[in-house]
Amino acid sequence: MKTYVAIFSWWLDALEREGVGLLEASPKDGANIFAAHELEPVSRRRYLQLLDRVYRHLSRIGWSGAHPLRGELAKEKILDPEDPENLHEAELATVVDRLEALPGWRGKRDRAAAGLLLGAGLRANELIGLRVGDISPLYEIEVRPNSVHRAHRTLILPEGPWRAWIDAWQYERKASSIPGDVFCPATRRGSAFSLSGLFRRVNLWLGPLVEAHGQTGPNLLRNTFARLALTCGRYSLEEVQEFLGHEEQRATLRHVAALGKKARLAGAPVPEVLFLSP
Repeated sequence: MKTYVAIFSWWLDALEREGVGLLEASPKDGANIFAAHELEPVSRRRYLQLLDRVYRHLSRIGWSGAHPLRGELAKEKILDPEDPENLHEAELATVVDRLEALPGWRGKRDRAAAGLLLGAGLRANELIGLRVGDISPLYEIEVRPNSVHRAHRTLILPEGPWRAWIDAWQYERKASSIPGDVFCPATRRGSAFSLSGLFRRVNLWLGPLVEAHGQTGPNLLRNTFARLALTCGRYSLEEVQEFLGHEEQRATLRHVAALGKKARLAGAPVPEVLFLSP
């Protein structure tokens, strides 16, 4: 029951941010909201199933509006869940170069946000909700999402520029006296990103790579974190599951299976953890 209440509350909050009510939402609103949130396939299906029941019940009791999730439900019925997409090494290097070239305080903030997506695997809503002080001196993060996802612990990977980007932003944020406690605010006034605003910002970093991937936005970077964590040789499957905040290990195994398949197709060595892949 708590899960159902959380999903319905999430939908009402998302509609409120779009400026529409439960009975005013259109299929365009539904498409925009689900695109901005980029839920994992298992979660997406759960959300759609519950919300579909809500709108079917409203229709049965006399509501005559258009089902706002009609288009998203159609996609769900005709498509099997796709393998999680991630940036391969050359693409990741390109994105890192683009981020390094961004100037000023926004560049430092963007690099810190990217470090949390690529280096710690945060979901979009987890990044938006991150507060000053949530990152320990050992680069560990206690994630307390305001959503149906469970609380979990992750860390910023030691390989890559992620920790240096986080440190540079923490210094800049303090030196600039940015008000409030939002770790990566959208403005110098300290206001938080909206999910759609963060989605657009990430796609700015990706640039032309947006056209090369079916999955884009923060989730593409989170999937890339999964690849890095699973193949670096430091962490077990259970540890990566915890980093990603997956309720069930089968969600983590989808990344394992996709990476194992890709390695075998390329004729590359398969990291030990990927031998779990069927």
